[in-house]
Amino acid sequence: MVPPSHEIRPVSWNGIYCSLPVHWDIIVKGNCHLIIEQDLHPLLEFRWQDKTQPAKKKNSTHFILSQLNRETDKQLEIIKPPQFLQTLDHRFELTSFTLDDTHPAGAVITCRQCRTAILLQFFNTTASSTAPHISFFESFSCCPEDKHDSYWAIEDLRFKIPLHFTLDSYSFSFGLTKFSFKSRVTNLKFCRLAGASKHLGRYTFTNLFANFNDSTSDECTVIDSDTLILDTPPSLGDRLFRIIKRKKIYRWATFRHFTDQDKILGIHMESRQPLDRHQLALIEKDYGFIQ
Repeated sequence: MVPPSHEIRPVSWNGIYCSLPVHWDIIVKGNCHLIIEQDLHPLLEFRWQDKTQPAKKKNSTHFILSQLNRETDKQLEIIKPPQFLQTLDHRFELTSFTLDDTHPAGAVITCRQCRTAILLQFFNTTASSTAPHISFFESFSCCPEDKHDSYWAIEDLRFKIPLHFTLDSYSFSFGLTKFSFKSRVTNLKFCRLAGASKHLGRYTFTNLFANFNDSTSDECTVIDSDTLILDTPPSLGDRLFRIIKRKKIYRWATFRHFTDQDKILGIHMESRQPLDRHQLALIEKDYGFIQ
């Protein structure tokens, strides 16, 4: 039986889009590497090619399987895709394999539209745990509907950014989640600070904000008791200083305190060129919590 919609949550990570049952956990292992777990037991592992890099021969199904065959001491054999995977057939080319001639060990799926190659690894509990959740495979995609923006949804956060930004770094440390993106001339940073009341017991809201965006308290503008913004046009002296220090000239940042969730969300953008105000407004509007 397919779980009702309120038991499903979206996950979007660096070009992979799907809907997970709420009792499944997503583990980010790398920019293009995810593991799905249930009760601390792995169900599925995904690795895929970086879409920002040109397609290469090594991303072909034949090359991936040949590489796997060399790396294992077991005989890799091509088999019929397991039942739980066949719902992907109309959108992906499926090549399943086994390493012990008994159970499916994984598959290479290649998107029929964008030709992204994805390596899946199965585990002992994959078939029994995923079979009741066919909606997960029905939702799985690597081709966004929006051709202009990239949608991200991970943990309890969601945001949307222009496609020309690429993931630079991320961190899921205790109480603090950070994402950094970059384009040719612009850096974009998101953060979520949990347990905000504890931090505000030691530092002022303004000091936390200044530390986040590498500014001074005097540069911050108070919008209301729960919102701060950095949006000051750079002076000539500031421009010269930042050029000498090889820092980007134009900066914008905001901090919002969600008292009902005891969390703070922050956005920081800096660029060598004047910032696109319309783009900023859309990024700020789309950054929030998954409902």
